[in-house]
Formats: sequence, structure tokens, C-alpha cells
Amino acid sequence: MKTMPSRQGYTVGQTAKICQTSIQTLHFYDKIGLVKPHRVDGQNGYRYYSSQDILAIKIVQDLQSMQFTLEQIGQIFKSKSMDGIPELMRGKKAEAEETIRTLETVVGTIDQRLRHLDVQRQLRKEFEHSQVVVELKTYPDRYVAFERKRDECGMEASVIRFMALMDRIKEHGLTMDGHMLTIYHEDLLTFDRGDSDIEICVPLLPSRPEPTFTRWLPGGDYISAVYAGFPNEDTCKSLYQRLRDWMSLNGYEENGPVLERYLIDFTHMRNTDDFIVDLQIPVKSVLTL
Repeated sequence: MKTMPSRQGYTVGQTAKICQTSIQTLHFYDKIGLVKPHRVDGQNGYRYYSSQDILAIKIVQDLQSMQFTLEQIGQIFKSKSMDGIPELMRGKKAEAEETIRTLETVVGTIDQRLRHLDVQRQLRKEFEHSQVVVELKTYPDRYVAFERKRDECGMEASVIRFMALMDRIKEHGLTMDGHMLTIYHEDLLTFDRGDSDIEICVPLLPSRPEPTFTRWLPGGDYISAVYAGFPNEDTCKSLYQRLRDWMSLNGYEENGPVLERYLIDFTHMRNTDDFIVDLQIPVKSVLTL
């Protein structure tokens, strides 16, 4: 049924229906002086809206759909000239484009994390039949954020350092691109766990310019031992010795510091039972043709 105004104008209920909004919203517009009814009955306090009032409400809704705030819309209504509206719209367009870029980054991050979770799930299936997977891997150069210093070797100290490094990554608008890792610039069999030269790294998508806390890990061959479980001193030493024995048997020697990759999504790090660790030694062949 068509909504018809009385001689006084449209009631609040009629106006809300025409504008597809709530009576509470119209009362709020009135309260803040954004759109006031053209007439208020002095005896009963009923509000009546004119066609021009309804047009103003529709303009408010249109501007809100472009993410203008009520304060900005109020300034537009108070302005005697419409000349400033194109510039305001260009500003809103720039804001929307920045939001799109931010959301695209979020989508990319979620896709990456889903891939990590899928890798983790596949690895856990492998460990149903084997405790350790040893293989020779080849990596390209890897771009990472890093922090290297002498520190205690342990989960508690590492977590704090990784959190601080990830905050720096976010502050610089960089994007993570892989699993976190630790590089031990020490002999893994003899180093002092209370005071050791440890570098933490977070792989990144390449960026320009490259901040001072980023660098490239050289690519090459790595002998790798992947295992399920929380890393500890005994496990690391045992696997490190196992990898060194493999190198001796297969004609390889160490070609850089040992590293640990944590093949686990960040959201799972509180549960030590979910840990999957990849202990790697960079190697080069010593066999002569």
C-alpha cells in the first residue's frame, strides 16, 4: 500500500518505511542536527518530515555507502557550496583503495597460513610410520628478517625475540613467506645454552627497499632431518650427529651454520605436541670426479 503524507507531512514511521531505516535512526539524526523534521507538533510532539527532508535522509544514506562519517556528512550539509565534494570523494576513494590493498594482504597471508597448515597435516601423516625423515634438499636464496645476538637458548627467550621481530615486520609493511627458523652460530654439540650466538629469522617476500634488519640466506644443498616433537638439547645433538654421520658416508661436509625450521603454524605454537622441526645443515660435496 502506497505511503501518503498527511497535510502536516510524513510521520516518523512513514519516513522510516520510505527510507528503509529505523525510527531510532531518524531520532538520532534529529538529535545531532543532521536531518531535522520540518515540523514538530507543539501539543503532542509528533514529528513530520517533508519530501525535502526525505531527500536529505537519502543523501545521508548514499554518502554513508561511500564510507563518509556522519560528521563529514554534516559538514557537507552546512557548506553553502558543493565545490568541495569532488575532493572529499577523491579522498574516500584513496582510503578505499588502501583498504583493498590491506585486505588483499590479509587474504594472501591467510592463503599462506592455510598452505602451512596443509603441509603440517601431511607431515604428521608421514610421522605415523616414521620418527625421522632424512633427505638432501636444495634451496634458493631466501630473503629473511633477522636478529642475531648472544642469548640464552630456549623456548621462552626465543618466543620474546620472535614476537619483537614480527612486530618490526608489520611496522615496515613486510609480508611473511615461510616458517620461522633459528640459526646456531655455534658447535651444536658443545655450545653453552646459557650464552650462545643465536640468530632468529622469519622468511619474507622480497621488498624494495630492503630494511637493515633483513638479509638473504644463501641457497644451496642442505641435509635435513624432520621430526615431530618439541626441540630439546638431547634430540638436537642426537640428530646433528646422525646428519654428520650421513655426510661422512656420502661424501659431504658442512658448509655453514646449522639451522632449525619450525614447520608449524604460529597459532599452534602454544601446543608443544604439535611441533614439527626441520634440523638442517648446509653441505657441499667433497667427492672428486
